[in-house]
Amino acid sequence: MTKSGKGCFWQLVLANSLATAGVLALINSAFANSAFAQSVITPDQNLGTENSQVITNYLGNPTEALTGGAIRGNNLFHSFQEFNIKEGRSAIFLSPTSNIQNILVRVTGSNRSEILGKLETSAGSNANLFLINPNGVIFGQKATLQIGGSFVASTASGIKFADDTVFSATTPQTTPLLTVSVPLGLQFVRMGGEINLQGTLEVPIGKTLALVGGNVILDGSNVSLDIERNNLLTQNGQIALGGILGTGTIGLNIDSNNQLLSFSNDVALADVSFINQARIDVSGDGGGYIQVQGKRITFNDASQIFADTLGSQNGRGISIQAEQLTLKNGSQIKAFVRKSATGSGGSVIVRANDSILVSGEIPKGNLKAGNPSALFTETSGEGSAGKLTITTGRLIVENGANIAASAREGSQGMGGKLEVTASEFVKLSGTSAFNRPNGFFVQTESSGKAGSLSIDTRALIIKDGSVVSAGSLDKSSGNGGSLTIKASDYVELSKKAPNGFPSGLYVRSRGSGDGGSLFLTTGQLIVDNAQVTVSALGKGNAGNLEVKAHDIRLNEGKLIAETRSGNGGDIKLQLQNLLLLRNHSQISTTAGITGQGGNGGNITINIPNGFIVAVPSENSDISANAFTGKGGNVQVNAFSVLGTQFREKLTELSDITASSEFGLNGTVEINTPDVDLNPELINLPNQPVAPKISQTCRTGASGNQNSFTITGRGGLPSSPTETLNADAVLADWIILDTVETKPSSVSLSKNTASLTQTSIVEATGWVFNTKGEVVLIAKAPTVTPHNSWQNSTDCSVPQSPS
Repeated sequence: MTKSGKGCFWQLVLANSLATAGVLALINSAFANSAFAQSVITPDQNLGTENSQVITNYLGNPTEALTGGAIRGNNLFHSFQEFNIKEGRSAIFLSPTSNIQNILVRVTGSNRSEILGKLETSAGSNANLFLINPNGVIFGQKATLQIGGSFVASTASGIKFADDTVFSATTPQTTPLLTVSVPLGLQFVRMGGEINLQGTLEVPIGKTLALVGGNVILDGSNVSLDIERNNLLTQNGQIALGGILGTGTIGLNIDSNNQLLSFSNDVALADVSFINQARIDVSGDGGGYIQVQGKRITFNDASQIFADTLGSQNGRGISIQAEQLTLKNGSQIKAFVRKSATGSGGSVIVRANDSILVSGEIPKGNLKAGNPSALFTETSGEGSAGKLTITTGRLIVENGANIAASAREGSQGMGGKLEVTASEFVKLSGTSAFNRPNGFFVQTESSGKAGSLSIDTRALIIKDGSVVSAGSLDKSSGNGGSLTIKASDYVELSKKAPNGFPSGLYVRSRGSGDGGSLFLTTGQLIVDNAQVTVSALGKGNAGNLEVKAHDIRLNEGKLIAETRSGNGGDIKLQLQNLLLLRNHSQISTTAGITGQGGNGGNITINIPNGFIVAVPSENSDISANAFTGKGGNVQVNAFSVLGTQFREKLTELSDITASSEFGLNGTVEINTPDVDLNPELINLPNQPVAPKISQTCRTGASGNQNSFTITGRGGLPSSPTETLNADAVLADWIILDTVETKPSSVSLSKNTASLTQTSIVEATGWVFNTKGEVVLIAKAPTVTPHNSWQNSTDCSVPQSPS
């Protein structure tokens, strides 16, 4: 019994020991897993008795609560050696009082911060949260914000305050000089680490979200171009991104409605990149404000930033400033007024000192395929579209990309203004995979008027069916906009799109409204297989076309101010040297091109010191015609007009006309200083005419001894139509006594008889005297002729072949 009891007790103890060990193992395993999942947040000792503290699993949740810190006025300061939030966990900053307005967090260690979970502040707190880590900050795909105020993340070395004190992460103080003043800037003493965002960050309505570091990268999901996972969101608020490469201080004003970050001119900038459909959105009742500043700013893979107006408040807009800006593969920057919104759209201001490239579309195979890379200010509501301003060195728009400030279908607001300034050149080229032209557009599809478009550059190049368009589209009742171009060197329009659409400048109305006008000033205008038009293809009147240039060269090119039913516009050309028309080129203000009413517009060509040149057979015309209305007037002032002339009606030759099919003809006035008022070029035959020989002359070898020589400068001109040259030399056989000479020693016999006057007798011949000199005589002596020592030439009429 005892043994048996002892044996049972031993077995019970053993069983209990094994059970306890198992429980302990399970507990240790659970703690190990919990420790692995916990965020790595380690306070440093730089705040002394006010050091930050961490409470793990706060209120039983997977949350680290952060307490302590140094309070100075409305500012709460925290300092950490490491600050990382694990995926699935949160870190919450608890405010000790409701008076805290700014929570300022620095990381003094050597590792970057990884925010893979949620970063939040106390419920009910409106405090702004600042996080600085000079080594870098990474926001993972599941990173989120839940804060009551604004949020600033930076790789700056410290935060600068209004009293010039700095809350530094690189030189922390054991007894820091903390301040009650307002944060005013971010101080960089070296290049900061990278800021990389892969998740969604959102701040409350009207608040600010700013990311300022070395290179700033917004990296979204690459699963599909139709899934948007990478977002910065704030309604009516402000979002700012800035990249800084070296030392300097960035001004910070999180309460500003614009210009949140202020960069001094001597600060070296870093890059800002948007990839894999990254997105920034500040849309709201009135669109918020977005500021992006860096050295190279790149948008790729259908990435977007937009500030849409949704209600009655006016939008504030978007500011982009860089050395180089690139938008590719359907990426867009836009400020849009949505349907039913009454507020005006915000403006978009883009400045890139070196270059701007807007290229391509979302490729086929995606749900949003065909969306172009673009810069937009547009409206679909009652409010007007905002202004779009672009300033750069070189601007390239290619392969289906768009830059537009338009009023879309259903809107009542006006289209926006588009202003482009490029110190070197503007180039529009390439083709769309969806058969749409790329280029600049200020258009209206509704009752609102289209905006205006201006381009100021050294050279404007438009190719491959690209266009610059200011007009109205089908079913619109608004008037088309105006287009003003200043290109100091040249404007070149050339080549059609693969579908045959010509490159050109189009100020054209397709609806019931009137077309706008086009004003072009340049050194040389080249229109090669392209056109410049101010036409009205609906019911409206065409606008005017005015060109000031040194030369205009048209090769199958058109300058048109035509209408279908309204009055044709006027064309005024003020030139210095040359107007050249080749290969069916046209300058036309024809009205009623469908056979309907409308008077032809007027054409004025003023080139008083230059030439108008056309090839007669190439059918290049200058016409101010009409069908049922009155023909327009054509006035030409030129030094010379070659290859074209006035005719009553158009022919297959090059013509100048002002006719009307069923109405009154206009007038043509050509003013030139030429004697021939109707000069024409003489058409030479394409093949030389074979000579017709009427007789044959056969000579012997000795017959080749004759020659004719013009010695020149012997007293006679080389051509009978030339005048005698002042430098001609007389032959030696006449000697003129032009100076007084000494008496000759030769004795002369004098005839003492009185001299009687005799009449001058005309010489009828000449002889050689004994000295071999030629002497003119009144009567030729009788001489004996002799036969020529040359063989005579035998000339006879050739016989016809038998």
